[in-house]
Amino acid sequence: MKNRSGISLRQFYIMTFGLTIGTSILIIPSGLAHTAREDAWIAALCSLLMNLVMVILYLAVARLYPGKDLYEILEAGFGKWVGKIISLLYLFYFMILTGTLLGDLGFFITSEILPETPIEAVQIIFLTAAIVSVSSGIVVFARVCELLFPWVLFLFLILVLALIPKIEWNHIKPVLEGGLPPVLLGGYQSAVFQELIVLMTFLPLVRKPKSGERAFLLGTFTGGMVLSLIVLLSLLILGIEQTENSTFPAYTLAKTINIGNILQRVEGILITIWVLTFFIKISLLYFSILKGLQSVFHLLKQDYLIYPLAVLFIIIAWNTYINTVYINEIIAKVWGNFAFIFLVLLPLLLYGLTLLKKTIHRLRTK
Repeated sequence: MKNRSGISLRQFYIMTFGLTIGTSILIIPSGLAHTAREDAWIAALCSLLMNLVMVILYLAVARLYPGKDLYEILEAGFGKWVGKIISLLYLFYFMILTGTLLGDLGFFITSEILPETPIEAVQIIFLTAAIVSVSSGIVVFARVCELLFPWVLFLFLILVLALIPKIEWNHIKPVLEGGLPPVLLGGYQSAVFQELIVLMTFLPLVRKPKSGERAFLLGTFTGGMVLSLIVLLSLLILGIEQTENSTFPAYTLAKTINIGNILQRVEGILITIWVLTFFIKISLLYFSILKGLQSVFHLLKQDYLIYPLAVLFIIIAWNTYINTVYINEIIAKVWGNFAFIFLVLLPLLLYGLTLLKKTIHRLRTK
């Protein structure tokens, strides 16, 4: 990874914010509406709290291994060989995730915007942008994120202000009609789509580690609040049925904007926000996978892996994202438990094992 040092607090915050929103801004409202119905906005807030708890867990683990990234921590905590095996499992998880995100991107662009464009062309173009980003190094990428961030905020503000006149508060009534279980289930299903553990790869690169922890938490919080606001607006404007049945509710939401027959057809605003945050998320995954391969196999350089990985991502995208029905089935029945292993179970096991080792060592030295 070129330019190993030099990520500022603001840059790390923006990276966290972008990763949190990622592709979630388009797909989360539908899934939450299906599970929690009118209480989807409460489920989104529960998802935010769950993500904050996960980040606190990651930071607790990072404090036990100061200066080490995710893969170095796994090897130090679980031992050399077990740690390498678990690192390879994380790499497999990140690769599948990257391929699926590319598939999601291609499907959205070709189904909603460019129906006559081959899906493969769209995926290759976006992956080319990620290749250029990764080839330039993490510091250059962090600076690009800094340039993109004001546009994301500006466009999001325009989107929200244009939607306010169309709000219908009765669409979120009754509140908690089904009780807390659907809300908590929806929150959990949403939380596993942010994959914030990826940022453990970059936390040691932040110039001020302690302040980096606050940037990690703040980025998670503000990104989660943006997602919660999108879910709330989807319910208040589209209603529960349209939100649940739309493949991309947030895109449908943006298409409803019409102020005096002057400001209309501004769904391009949402597309721009999504494309920018998608670029941040997929680039971060790309960087993390490269770093993981370098760490596991003790490679001196990783640049020559960039293009073979890109080919692998395309192959995964073409073979995993078969259609939306198949993907929705995987998400509903498989992905939540699969992601839970990497986002919660293994970090929790690592934290407990490390504390146990330290306790045993302390007792032996007395």
